[in-house]
Amino acid sequence: MAKRVSVDRWLFTVTLLLVFVGLVMVFSASAVIAKERYGSGYTFLTRQLACGLGGIVAMVIAMRVDYRRYKQPAVVFSILGVTTLMLISVFFLDRSHHTHRWIHWGFFSFQPSELAKPALILFLAYFLDLRGNTMSDYRGTLLPAVTPTLIFLALIVFQPDLGTAIACAAITGCMLFVAGMELKYLGYGLLVSILPLYFLIFHVAYRRARILAFLNPYADPQGNGFHII
Repeated sequence: MAKRVSVDRWLFTVTLLLVFVGLVMVFSASAVIAKERYGSGYTFLTRQLACGLGGIVAMVIAMRVDYRRYKQPAVVFSILGVTTLMLISVFFLDRSHHTHRWIHWGFFSFQPSELAKPALILFLAYFLDLRGNTMSDYRGTLLPAVTPTLIFLALIVFQPDLGTAIACAAITGCMLFVAGMELKYLGYGLLVSILPLYFLIFHVAYRRARILAFLNPYADPQGNGFHII
């Protein structure tokens, strides 16, 4: 009989707490706009609550599955492949708010770049477990490990969604470091990313405005700096 996998109750509780805090923040930020547009201040809260409940159900189902089943190559590469196809498919769909980020199915909207995060975690956990003793092998381990991340980063940046791209890069860096990668490789990665980040941030007007508002919110207290103040 398969051994039952125990549940981390603290992690489960913290997850529920984060969902609750997120709901409060969504309601606080959207109540007035929802009232003006739809006649009810609870419109966006209701949508977020439905998504939150769906996520909790999915989490509970995932908790019931022995994590060792996710080590199957068919599972890992199927999820990686589906995620890649979905990231590509958004470029052939209608733009939403001048971006190619969303897939819309009726009242349901889905952002494939969010699936990239767990897909990368699953792939890296699988791959680095196989190559755990060769973390100094640049060509045999590190380059194959970061290749899916680089593909995802390119697709996500062109959507454009720089925040999610940075999150994916950070996830990859953290997992490689925990797996035993030498710090010098992490330093090389940071050095290589400086120039692209500079152009992606300071040569794009709205991103530059956000950074400047964060550094000096009182320069535009009624505009970009309002929420920071």
